[in-house]
Parts: sequence; C-alpha cells; structure tokens
Amino acid sequence: MSIRSIKVAAGFSTFAAVLAVGMALPVPQASAQVQAVPREGVSFNDTVTAQVTVETVDTDARTIAVTLPSGRTVLMPVASGVANLGAIDDGSLATITYTEVVTMLNLRQKGPGSQEARRDQMSGKPDANDIATGRFTLTVVAVDLAKNTVSVISGNGGAVRTYSANSIAKQDMLKKIKVGDVVIGMTTPLMVTSIAK
Repeated sequence: MSIRSIKVAAGFSTFAAVLAVGMALPVPQASAQVQAVPREGVSFNDTVTAQVTVETVDTDARTIAVTLPSGRTVLMPVASGVANLGAIDDGSLATITYTEVVTMLNLRQKGPGSQEARRDQMSGKPDANDIATGRFTLTVVAVDLAKNTVSVISGNGGAVRTYSANSIAKQDMLKKIKVGDVVIGMTTPLMVTSIAK
C-alpha cells in the first residue's frame, strides 16, 4: 500500500469518525434555538373623550363598535351605568368617553432610528397597520421629575397627553427620557363609560 493511499484512507476514516460523532450527538430542539426577546414596557391608564362614528351597537352584549378619529375601528364593552345605549343608531356620530391602557414599549432616544421615526410621524400619512393595531409614535414634549409626569404629542399635532408615573418602574423610566425623544407604543381601549349624541 502506498503512502498516498494510506493518507486517503486516513482522511476517509477521519471524515467517517467526525460524521459518526455528529450523528450520535443529540439534536437541539427548535424551541432551544429560537428565543423570544422580551419587550419591556410601561403602562398608563388613561381616559379619553372623542367624537366617533358608531359602526354598530349590540344592546344584548352591551358592546359598541366605533371608528375613532385616528381611523381605527374598535369593539368595546359598554359600562352598565350607560343607560342610553339602545338610543344610539348605527352610522351616527357620538361623543364617547372610554378608558384605555397606553403602553410605551420603546423609547427611541436621539440616535439610530429616531430621525426616521420623527420623519414618519411628521409625514401626515399614518400607516394603516399602525392605525389598526393602535400602535403610535409620539414625541416627548415635557418631563417633570418633581411631579413624576411625562407629556407627549403626536407629530401632526393634537392634544398634549400627560401621564403620571405612579409606580417605581414608571418613575425609573422618566429618568431615562428627555424632551425630543420619540416614544413608540400601543393603546388598548377597555370600556366605554359614557355616550352622548
């Protein structure tokens, strides 16, 4: 047997040994390979009064579907204290007051992404998916550490919304943000507490 054939045989033997060891090792499960990245957020309770278009009313289930000024259509339960639910017609305009949870998921400080987020926010053409899911992009206009409040505004104007940081987690968040930071988050309507025609 020549040296060349010995080297080839040794190479095949090494390859076969590596292949056998690789096949004998346990295969990692897919769940171990993909890990969910936790998304930190801070939530605030809020009460909103808005003029909406009533899409439909279900007096038996005590729910109402409305289209909000943002263009988002939501279905919400109506509190038992609202006595005039049956008098609201489909397709009519109404002023409702409802509770919601505002969750600030991400704060884009000055840096990569913040200029693009501001440009998108100021474009005046909100993304349809953002409207449908309640995702928002706002700019921080005031932080009051003495009162533990943060104030934000939409890029295309509107009312300034002020949220109180009444927990340690929220107060810690306030220390990390500055005026001009862009806030990304979600709104979740909870319940209609009053309806006026």
